[in-house]
Amino acid sequence: MIVGKKIFTQIVTVPMNPQAQELNEVIISKNPVVFDLLSQKGKNIFFPKKGILGQTAEAKGTRINATIGAAIEDDGSPMRLESIASKIDLDPSLSFPYAPSFGRPDLRSRWKKMIYEKNNSLKDKAISLPVVTCALTHGISMTGYLFIDEGQEVIVPDLFWGNYNLALTNAYGAKLKKFNLFKDEHFDVDALKNSLMSEGEKKVLVLNFPNNPTGYTPTFKEMDAITSTIKDAAEAGKKIVVITDDAYFGLVFEEEVAKESIFAYLADLHENVLAVKVDGATKEDYAWGFRVASSPTPSKVLIWICSTHLK
Repeated sequence: MIVGKKIFTQIVTVPMNPQAQELNEVIISKNPVVFDLLSQKGKNIFFPKKGILGQTAEAKGTRINATIGAAIEDDGSPMRLESIASKIDLDPSLSFPYAPSFGRPDLRSRWKKMIYEKNNSLKDKAISLPVVTCALTHGISMTGYLFIDEGQEVIVPDLFWGNYNLALTNAYGAKLKKFNLFKDEHFDVDALKNSLMSEGEKKVLVLNFPNNPTGYTPTFKEMDAITSTIKDAAEAGKKIVVITDDAYFGLVFEEEVAKESIFAYLADLHENVLAVKVDGATKEDYAWGFRVASSPTPSKVLIWICSTHLK
């Protein structure tokens, strides 16, 4: 507020919602490191299960359901225009109603199964059910929301996708800290190590393979070296979020190049390491038509998955 020529700043502290507090207590009981890695926004966010979404769930199967603005036919199927329905070879109940805000559970489960199928090293490792976002860019943005506070350093290679600036720096105030990507035509593991072992306990690292813009993917030997470097940092007391940007996952064609996502190497690596996989079908499954907008925020079917020691 302004009084005369003097300016006074009034700070209003909003108490944490009980639903967020409940979630935080669960996280702390399973792995307090994960709680420590969350941003302030991440600690305060929650799914409003006790609001309109909860009421909608309770209303399912009732004689009169007035919780959602969708029209239905007398047989209970969604009301639809025949001019549109005739062009869609799917069960109307799957294509016309609102999709759940968190994505279709059956599709999320199928994507999770595909991740295991494409990454054999994940066998017997527990990962979360994928969450659907509006775009790969949106997925990166959501990792920023969950893990980055103003001024947080985010470690990236010196050759990286330029929209990290928009999604992480402009939106959340991150400071991109670059490490040298190549040394003698190989991945510069020492440069990564120096960044991880620098001052500060919390580290946020973004790895993107095949790398945009270089197209580079580490060899099997380099993948092992990167994994060992991250584990060494974790054992030294660093708490690390590793975001694996897998936009181009699977596009590798040389025998000595690692075929799996580095997420498979990092999942369940150490209790101080939280691995977050961000991927999608656009390039991985040649499904460019899934986009409904253009860059810098392409709308793709996009998933992010977390894995860590949760016991």
